[in-house]
Amino acid sequence: MNIGIDIRALGNKKLTGIGKYIFYAINNLLELDKENKYFLFSAGFKKEPYFNLDFNKANVSHSHISIPNKLLNLNLLTGFGQNFYQKFFKDIDIFWMPNINFCNLPKDYPMILTVHDLSFLHSREFYSLKRRRWHKLVNVAKLVKSANKIIAVSENTKRDLIRFFPSAEDKIHIINPGVHSVPMNRERARELLSKFDLPEKFFIYLGTLEPRKNIASIIKAFDKYHHDYPDVHLVIVGKKGWVYNNLLEQIKLRPFIHYLDYVESPAKDALYFMSLGLIWPSFYEGFGFPPMEAIAYQIPVIVSYKTSLPETNKQQALYIDPYNVADIYQALKFLTEDEKLLKQLRDSAKTFKIPRWPVQAQTILNLFNSYKK
Repeated sequence: MNIGIDIRALGNKKLTGIGKYIFYAINNLLELDKENKYFLFSAGFKKEPYFNLDFNKANVSHSHISIPNKLLNLNLLTGFGQNFYQKFFKDIDIFWMPNINFCNLPKDYPMILTVHDLSFLHSREFYSLKRRRWHKLVNVAKLVKSANKIIAVSENTKRDLIRFFPSAEDKIHIINPGVHSVPMNRERARELLSKFDLPEKFFIYLGTLEPRKNIASIIKAFDKYHHDYPDVHLVIVGKKGWVYNNLLEQIKLRPFIHYLDYVESPAKDALYFMSLGLIWPSFYEGFGFPPMEAIAYQIPVIVSYKTSLPETNKQQALYIDPYNVADIYQALKFLTEDEKLLKQLRDSAKTFKIPRWPVQAQTILNLFNSYKK
């Protein structure tokens, strides 16, 4: 069977949650599957590096259109994009879109769509006008209708899909993303973090700087917390998303907050490993990688009780009301003073069932193989 995959999201040099999902899913699929053939589709001025995906495997073919994605999207939007796809889809049996993107599939091609979240419909107030326009032009309703099967990354995402697109219910399959982590010890972590000049004790936030992540509430809570515990700092890690200028101004005024921008693994993993805990009071998440990544290193997490986070983190987190700054402060205080609670969280993390990529990729592969003739 010939499987086409849209890998355009990997053209971004700074991979966030969706990019990581695509990268690790494809790498693990190619390790597991030696029978099916994979046709990977990308666009942009640069064909490489696409994050070291192995295009040299016998069952892998990479087709690249050397035009900017924005121009390709315009052609797809206006109906001319099928000309770009004609050659690529000549021998494709099924096409996987691992994220929502512009698409104009030839008629009657089976398509599997992964939906990570519907925050742009559920919580529109957290998006800039530019982002809202992008989602409108993509025409998510048409993509959902066209898809033969839909992968939802959580039960929460499935509920939102049914809420906004009731007719899609029967074709939704819940497959959690896998979580990737690298071996880490204190000596290696210190070496990896030496370039950042960080204090010995710190909590971290890791994720894109955008309103939905509720970073402003973390800063407010930490103002009070740092007053009580002046030797503990806050480290904010993540690329700039949108509506972030005010956040950066607030960070500059506080010497106890360190902004590191985007950090690659394994330095990112070292930050988890050395931190006192992860603060993650997001208003909306389809899955939420950072809390699961932190738990993989037996690091306690403070998360919102909203959307998918209770589903994915279960009893392994301290839950707070994201609209209540005092809740965040109290959770920080608990993790600082309650040694019994801290030990309990670290011990239970050792046996916490974290979804790992080889298993999750096999489930995706099973879905592909259901189309075998």
